[in-house]
Amino acid sequence: MSEASPPTRRARKEVEGQTVLPEPAKTDPVDSDAEEGRLATAQLEMAAFGDHVIPYVPPAPKPPPSLAPWALLLAIASLASSFFWGWLLPLSAVAAIVATMSLRRAHDGRRAATWALVLALLSAVFSAGWLIWGFSQLAA
Repeated sequence: MSEASPPTRRARKEVEGQTVLPEPAKTDPVDSDAEEGRLATAQLEMAAFGDHVIPYVPPAPKPPPSLAPWALLLAIASLASSFFWGWLLPLSAVAAIVATMSLRRAHDGRRAATWALVLALLSAVFSAGWLIWGFSQLAA
């Protein structure tokens, strides 16, 4: 390491108008096309693009959003509405379908999807009970 290190940017800015860097040697084939005032970067390029560089691997894609919370929300809403109205039986069916779709997906929460399916089926039973009772009262 007998050679002096090249000046920093701050040192080059302090000496405005003067070239602080030494002239590149004309016998060096790597530096023959170097501009004045510019450091040779051949060694850096060889180091950056050598065999030791780890190849780029793109990140794994994100899984799609989970359906389990939506199924649970629909099931709770359909259960709450089935206590008062029987006409929201299709909401129970939609909640059961979304819960079944969530159970079939590998990355969705199974516990929330199972609860959603149970609550959706329970709300379907309550809604069907209301509808059966209501239609029997119309006949009387």
